[in-house]
Amino acid sequence: MKPAPFALPPPAPQAAATRPKSAIGSNEIATAISASRQAFIGIGILSFLINILMLTGPLFMLQVYDRVMTSGSMPTLVALSLMTVLLYAMCVFFELVRSRIVARAGVEIDQRLSDRIFRASLRRSLFTQGASTSALRDLDTVRQFASGRAPMTFFDAPWTPIYLLVIFLVHWALGVAALVGAGIIVAMTIISERWAREPLGEANKAAARSLEMADSAQRNVEALAAMGMVEPYRKRWQKLSSEALAWQIHAADRIGSAVSFSKSMRLLLQSLMLAVGAALAIDGDISAGSIIAGTIIFGRALAPVEQAVAQWKSFVKARESFGKLSQLLKDEPAPPARTALPVPKGHIAVSQLRVAAPDTRKLILANLNFTIKPGEICAVIGPSASGKSTLARTMVGLWPAVSGSISIDGADLHQWDPDALGQHIGYLPQDVELFAGTVRDNICRFREDATDAKVIEAARMAHAHDMILALPNGYDTQLGAFGTYLSAGQRQRIGLARALYGDPAFIVLDEPNANLDRAGDEALASALTGMSARGQSVVLISHRVQVMGNADTLLYVDRGVQRAFGPKAEVMKLFRQGGQQGGQPAPASPSIPAHAPVARAEGAIRC
Repeated sequence: MKPAPFALPPPAPQAAATRPKSAIGSNEIATAISASRQAFIGIGILSFLINILMLTGPLFMLQVYDRVMTSGSMPTLVALSLMTVLLYAMCVFFELVRSRIVARAGVEIDQRLSDRIFRASLRRSLFTQGASTSALRDLDTVRQFASGRAPMTFFDAPWTPIYLLVIFLVHWALGVAALVGAGIIVAMTIISERWAREPLGEANKAAARSLEMADSAQRNVEALAAMGMVEPYRKRWQKLSSEALAWQIHAADRIGSAVSFSKSMRLLLQSLMLAVGAALAIDGDISAGSIIAGTIIFGRALAPVEQAVAQWKSFVKARESFGKLSQLLKDEPAPPARTALPVPKGHIAVSQLRVAAPDTRKLILANLNFTIKPGEICAVIGPSASGKSTLARTMVGLWPAVSGSISIDGADLHQWDPDALGQHIGYLPQDVELFAGTVRDNICRFREDATDAKVIEAARMAHAHDMILALPNGYDTQLGAFGTYLSAGQRQRIGLARALYGDPAFIVLDEPNANLDRAGDEALASALTGMSARGQSVVLISHRVQVMGNADTLLYVDRGVQRAFGPKAEVMKLFRQGGQQGGQPAPASPSIPAHAPVARAEGAIRC
């Protein structure tokens, strides 16, 4: 149990509070859908015309049996036939237009939501691996559902009671029979939904776990192949895949049973309608044409219900995806508009900073206090799992702070627009990942306004220009997914060039020499010298002593606690004194401020 001083307050929904309720969660999706209301109005009008024209067949049958057959008039038959052909041609045209409008409306909704969901899913991916691809798959599911037959079924469904009313007008007994039959089909639809809900949900969950394992295998294929893990891992994946398939078969069996039973029931009910109509015709209550017309109208009345049963699987998936996307947009509200601030010079101030893991709310850093001036290099040192990488993520705005502040030129990070601030920040993460594209694309951060001169300048500042020229196509070398074409050291040096692109004012380097050889270390040292000369503020995290020679100040962090901060010589002096005394460096010195709250809380922090 955590001590009282480190009880974390619930996260304050600052971003959500600045947004109107209509723009959060499911309302954002509803807003995107309502923006296509003109398309839906057009679909509604076309559905009205199509369903009116669907009465052409029954009326034609009624006229043929009750007028043509009794009068024997061939001109009447020809006129009715020509009119029927014309009306059906109009129906086909309206159906074609409606289907195209539905498809385009689905694409429009996707385009309105894709950017927002992409950004929100990337933000979620900072804390949950794979959230980005999962959200985009959910969006694709919703789009396919919205641009398929489902919307047309929705617009056709209100015509079921209208068709039943028409049957009542033919004869009340036929209407009662049709109403009872429609009630049976609707009840079957509700039962099938509840029947298939559990297996469909379990199938989707198992399929997601299976895909996650497959994605993980592709990212770590070298480790799997080198250590003989392919077969055991394949068996584990096969087990999950088999579980997903089993649930899918179970759900398909239930839905297939419902569809088959619904179809058979509809045919049976139509036959019963014929029987009831025949009985009424024998008694002279209706004509023979009314029997056929009533049966055809009844079949048309049940068609939307039957289509709903057939599409229930896609509806359940779309509903589940809709819920996930709504929750994502609710958890990751769009950032509010911020005033554009001047280009920063690189004055960094960290005050009373406390950081916790976003997913577990477990405190990692507590009460850090230090400053970095332009042109100054601050090296962050400390044992493994002491929170150094967490500090790096927080300083570039990836992880939120529980309390305290990080300011650039006096402005807190949350006062900056994230995209605008990112152009003034250089970040080299501990695990460098490059993206599918050319070396040039990766260095210029995929900016369309990048010039070749700026790209080469960044590479030269990282002392990676010659290394890049040695690649097969130089700056135009295609890297493929994750940049696996390159060695780890090459990826790291290109990642450094990317961090330096655009001459950022603030640079954070997390283990920048982890994969470098001697030549790479020398290039990094030269690059650090250039950063200091250009007046860039640098945070350097490393376990290797070689790069410490470039540092102006040292920040020593142990178990999330700031043990020491100050000029390099002073901190190293404390280390030497601590070594002579057989203990940790003293927490206080004339040039190194001591922070009482940190000292009291030392034993309560875990990384």
